[in-house]
Amino acid sequence: MADGMEVDPQIGPQDDHTPQQGSYSTEVSDIDKLKRFLCLGTELGYYKASSQHKKFSRSEVQAIDRLIQQGCGNEVVRCIKDISVQGRACKQNPALYALAVCARSNDPSTKHAAYSVLKDVCRIPTHLFQFIKYCEEMSGHESGWGRAHRKSISQWYTDFGEVNSKGNKNPLKLAYLVTKYRRRFKWSHKDVIRLAHVRSRNKAIRITLQYALGKTVEDADSKESSDVRNFLMAVQKAKRCIPEEDEEELCEYIAVHQLSWEHVPNRFLKNSVKVWSVLSRLMPMTAMIRNLGKMTSLRMHDGQPGAEFWVEHVVRRLDNDMQLVHARIHPLTLLIAMKHYERGAQRNQKVLWTPNPRIIEALKNAFIRSTRIIQPQGRKYLMAISVGENMQKPICGSTITAGEAAAAMVYSTIQTEDVEVILFTNRIEDAYTATIKREDGLQSIKEKIYQIPHETKSNYHKQDLSVPFKWAAERKKKFDAIMVFTDSITSCGFIHPAEALKQYVQYMTIREYRFVVVAMTSDKYSVAAPDSVHNLDVVGFDTMTPGLIMEFVENSHQRNIVNDDILLHADEDLYIDIR
Repeated sequence: MADGMEVDPQIGPQDDHTPQQGSYSTEVSDIDKLKRFLCLGTELGYYKASSQHKKFSRSEVQAIDRLIQQGCGNEVVRCIKDISVQGRACKQNPALYALAVCARSNDPSTKHAAYSVLKDVCRIPTHLFQFIKYCEEMSGHESGWGRAHRKSISQWYTDFGEVNSKGNKNPLKLAYLVTKYRRRFKWSHKDVIRLAHVRSRNKAIRITLQYALGKTVEDADSKESSDVRNFLMAVQKAKRCIPEEDEEELCEYIAVHQLSWEHVPNRFLKNSVKVWSVLSRLMPMTAMIRNLGKMTSLRMHDGQPGAEFWVEHVVRRLDNDMQLVHARIHPLTLLIAMKHYERGAQRNQKVLWTPNPRIIEALKNAFIRSTRIIQPQGRKYLMAISVGENMQKPICGSTITAGEAAAAMVYSTIQTEDVEVILFTNRIEDAYTATIKREDGLQSIKEKIYQIPHETKSNYHKQDLSVPFKWAAERKKKFDAIMVFTDSITSCGFIHPAEALKQYVQYMTIREYRFVVVAMTSDKYSVAAPDSVHNLDVVGFDTMTPGLIMEFVENSHQRNIVNDDILLHADEDLYIDIR
C-alpha cells in the first residue's frame, strides 16, 4: 500500500455516528434520512431489489416525526413533492406514505401543507387510493373522514374542471383516469366520491362523477361536456363488445377515443391482432417495449398480413432518440428487455414467441444510443468488479447474468464519464486493471471482464471487498464515485470494507464522494456504513437499480423537473397525454 497510509485491521466498521478527527465521514441528518426513505423506501442507505416498497410502518419514518416536532413540517412536505414530481424515486409508495404521515400529523401547518400538494403527488387514481389506504391504516380505520381530508380529496376530482396553470380545464382527463384506474387497494371511485362528498358545478365533471357512481348520466350542453359524455359512452360500449361480432367496432372506439388496454375487455387482449394493432399506435415507449413479446406471439411481426409494417413501426420508434429521452428509460432496462425478448417466452411460459431479428437489433441499437444521450456529470469513477464464479450466473428473476449487468453498467457509464475498471478477488496483488475504452462494445467489455489472469481465477471462491480501496490508495488515485459489483457481500479480508473506505478517503483527503456496493446475487445484509450520507448498499439487481444508483451518485441536484402529465413510472403507463 502507499507510503503513509497504515491500514488498521478491523473485524467491523468503526462507529460512524461521531466522525473521527481527520475523517470525512458525514453523519446522516434527518432530512437526508427523509430523502433516503423517499428514494429507497428505508431511512438506511440500503436498497433491496425487487422487494422494496411492500409495506411500511411508523418506525421506519422516525426522521419525519422528529422533523415535524422541530417545526420543519413544511420542509418535509416540499421534499416529498420535489422528489415525487421530479421522478427521483424508484416507486411512489414511500412518498405517498410520507405524505399520509404529514396529513395525519397533529401539527396544523404540516397537515395543511400536505393536503395542499395532494394533487401534485397523487397524479393518478392509483396514487390517490394508496394515499387513502395509508391514511386509513394510520387512523385505525375510524368511520368517517375529517373535513380537511374530505375537502382535499374532493378537490382532487373537481380541480380537473378548474383553469390550471396552463390556462386550461381538463375534465376529459378526469374521465380517462377514472375509467382507466377503476379500483386499486380495495378502493373504488364510487367509495371515495361518496365518502368525500364530491360535488361540482362543472357539468363535465358531474357527468364523470355520475358515471363513477353508477347513476344515470345527464345530457351534455356544451362541447366540453359532450366530449366527456361521448368518451364515457365509448368506454361503456367497449366493455360490451363480443370478439366474434364487434372487433371492428371496438377498434374504432380505441382509435377515435384513444382508449388504453385497461378499457379493453380481456377476451380481446388474448388473441385479437386487430385490437393490438390499434393499441400499439397509442402506446408510450415503455408499454410498447413491455408488450413486444405478446404482440410477436400473435404473429403481428411475422406471418400476418402487414407484419413488415408493424416491425417497421417498432424499429422506427426505438430509433427515435427523442422518444427514448421522453420515456426516461435507463439503458440497462433496454438491455434486459432485449434479453427477455430474445428468450422468446414469459417467465411462466404461458406466452411464447419467435423473436424477430430486426426488433432484437433495434433494441440493441436503442441500448447503445441511450448510453450516449445521458447528460455527462464530469465525475471520475472507479468501477470494481469481483470475479467470483456466481458472476456468470443469471440474476434472480432476470435473463441476464451478474457479469453482463456489471458490463452494461460499465458500458453505459464510460460513454459520458471518466471511468477506470478493475477486476479483483481477495488480494490486492491480483487486482487486475481492465483496459476498457469508450469505443469498446458491450460484448468486448464482457469478454475483457471474463478474460482474467489464471492466478486471479484461482481465488474465485474468496473475495475481499476492501481491495478496491487499497488498490486506489496504493496508486494515490482520487475518485468521485466508487462502485463495487460482486456476486455476494461476504468479505474474507482482515479489514471491513467500510473501514477501508474511511481510511482511503481520509488518506486521500477526499471530502465529496459516493460509494455504492452492489451484491447482485445475494439476499443477505449489507457492507457499507449505513450512517454515512456518502454510502449506498444495493442487494440484488432489478430494472430500478441502474437509475437509482445514478440518482445517488449525481446527488439529484441537476435533475430537471418533469412535466407531471408525462411522468411515467413502471406501474402507471399513461397511453396518452390528454390536454
